[in-house]
Amino acid sequence: MLYRPDSDWPLVTVNATGKAVWDLLIEGYAEDEIASVFAQHFGLSLARARKDVSAVVRSLKDAGFCTPVSEKLRPASSTGCAPAGRGDTPSAGSSEVVQCGVFRFGQSTIRLRSSVADIDGHYFSRFRHRAAKDEMGADVLELSGGPSGYRLKFRGETVGDVGTLTELVGQTNELLLRLEHPKTNFLAYFHAGAVSRAGKTLLLPGHSGVGKSTLSAYLVRHGFTYLGDDLIALGEADWSVRPLPTCLSLKSGAWPILTALYPEIPDLPIVRCHGRDVRYVELRPAREAGDAPSIVLFPRFAKNGDRSFGRLAALETMTRLIETGTDLPRPATRTTLAELLRFVEVTPAYEFVYPDLLSARMMIEEWLDRPS
Repeated sequence: MLYRPDSDWPLVTVNATGKAVWDLLIEGYAEDEIASVFAQHFGLSLARARKDVSAVVRSLKDAGFCTPVSEKLRPASSTGCAPAGRGDTPSAGSSEVVQCGVFRFGQSTIRLRSSVADIDGHYFSRFRHRAAKDEMGADVLELSGGPSGYRLKFRGETVGDVGTLTELVGQTNELLLRLEHPKTNFLAYFHAGAVSRAGKTLLLPGHSGVGKSTLSAYLVRHGFTYLGDDLIALGEADWSVRPLPTCLSLKSGAWPILTALYPEIPDLPIVRCHGRDVRYVELRPAREAGDAPSIVLFPRFAKNGDRSFGRLAALETMTRLIETGTDLPRPATRTTLAELLRFVEVTPAYEFVYPDLLSARMMIEEWLDRPS
């Protein structure tokens, strides 16, 4: 089931093939790329795969779940937010250098520049709460085209030559994380949100669009502390939560739900990101780090009223973390992997199904308040 709360027909049912197409779409793959994958996997002709995939995409588009095919299901270059897929290819050329702002990460002042058409100042507006004065001594971080597709330069030196836009964004985020937490070695990176209350930290991994930002925003307005909702690193020594310091990213479906709690939402600028309209909400105070997660929750909204707190075995937890975008620092070692496995075995994890935000908060608080 795909759910759009802002639609007169909010639910669309898809079969396994439709789900596979949808998953690839939201990861940033173009229609032809999806057809090529299907042709190879199912032994179909490319023409047949294109016809079948096109039918699914057309149905999803008619229901309002993806951008027009003519846009190749990727954000336009003016949106300033990179696609989320692993299969994205370099742009045909680079645009002029754009000054994307000056920001503070840890003790470092960073001037961001980009000549990559898909990444401009809009993309970095999620760091606007870290904006700093343009100092003469600011370190320059520049994103541009390179021999492999894209290049990342920092302080005048090349720190990465990569083939895809996703890799470029990933390396940029990891570099900013290291600047934000300069004395911390990282055990792993999660695509997750994180909030805390009374010394207990919740890690909320999930695919884009699963609702973790909406849930985080609601919890924050009811006594929880915001840590992050995009990229969360885990400290190697103490498993502390080390977030990339982004604003809270709210997609259009969450705006009517949360406006009563965040009256500033209608006045915030709209940014096109990963094919969706988002608004960045600045939350203060936001801690720079959190304690080791007391619980890992994989959240899922259930329109039919279902609710559950289903404990996951370590293997299932690890599988879901990988599926939602967990990565290890490079180069990964046996020691690092063993420590991550120990974290998974020790930290309780649950599939968390809830029918509404109030029920979600009550279920979470009940778990947090129970005796240790």
